[in-house]
Amino acid sequence: MTSQRQDQTSSETASYLEMTQEQRESAKVHAALLSGTAARVAVELPLTADVDDFRRVLAARAPR
Repeated sequence: MTSQRQDQTSSETASYLEMTQEQRESAKVHAALLSGTAARVAVELPLTADVDDFRRVLAARAPR
């Protein structure tokens, strides 16, 4: 039954999760914000940067 539901709504992101449309839209906005932030930080870091460098830059940019 789950696969039928997934097939019917395969165009919808994470259609297998049961959530309201408002929650789904909120999750999409949040994911877009996180993706944008990660992209900006990645552009600033050198190619030799590691996960700790990434975390350090993110923490420095975080609102306090």
